[in-house]
Amino acid sequence: MSEWLSGRRVVREVLRGSNREVHSIWVERGATGSALDEIRVAAEIRGVEFREVEANEFAGLQISDAQRVAARCGPFRYRDEGDLPKATGDSSVLVVLDHLEDPQNTGAIMRTAEVAGCLGVCIPKRRSAMVTPAVTRVSAGATEHLNVYRIGNVSNVVRWLQGNGYWTVALDGKGEETWSQVDYRGHIALVVGSEAKGVQRLVKDQCDYRVSLPLRGAVGSLNAGAAFAAVMYEVVRQQTT
Repeated sequence: MSEWLSGRRVVREVLRGSNREVHSIWVERGATGSALDEIRVAAEIRGVEFREVEANEFAGLQISDAQRVAARCGPFRYRDEGDLPKATGDSSVLVVLDHLEDPQNTGAIMRTAEVAGCLGVCIPKRRSAMVTPAVTRVSAGATEHLNVYRIGNVSNVVRWLQGNGYWTVALDGKGEETWSQVDYRGHIALVVGSEAKGVQRLVKDQCDYRVSLPLRGAVGSLNAGAAFAAVMYEVVRQQTT
């Protein structure tokens, strides 16, 4: 089974990463640019076929906004729940997604998590947006550098993390503590729920902290990706100063 990933940044990161087998790269004949030069070199290093095809053949892929380049890839390689890392060293961050079904939020969270140096992201096997081409595109290819763990029961994983050196923090619009009041130094697992339902009540009650962000406007909420980014960079600030 294979799938097509497109866009210059995404294709470059697919070749640089190690989460997929890459079968071939298609570039529309006549396309130019430094990003395409990087893709050509990366494909050569990995021994991946690099094909220049005519515009009508490329259009036959029926990929919107492909930026004239696409990669035919194998399925994304997930990590198993049993491979979750125990807390070691001075500090680290894991992300646990509690049944996020929106690929936009999932992709945005993965992009932030990778840039911020998180150990990985946990995704439940059911009722969740998995690493699809849409999620990879929103993440700007960050998925290709992340450890993504497929997990069963979120509550059980939170309990395991607590028993193996992590402080667990749920993002909750009604959390008792604001985002900057918690001491994030050490090993942290950030739990993020969907916009519609938030973190499950059982999971939220299990977590060591429930944090909220100050909201001063009329709308009264942030999407999950934006809320995660705000809290994540408070974690980064504390862990690096």
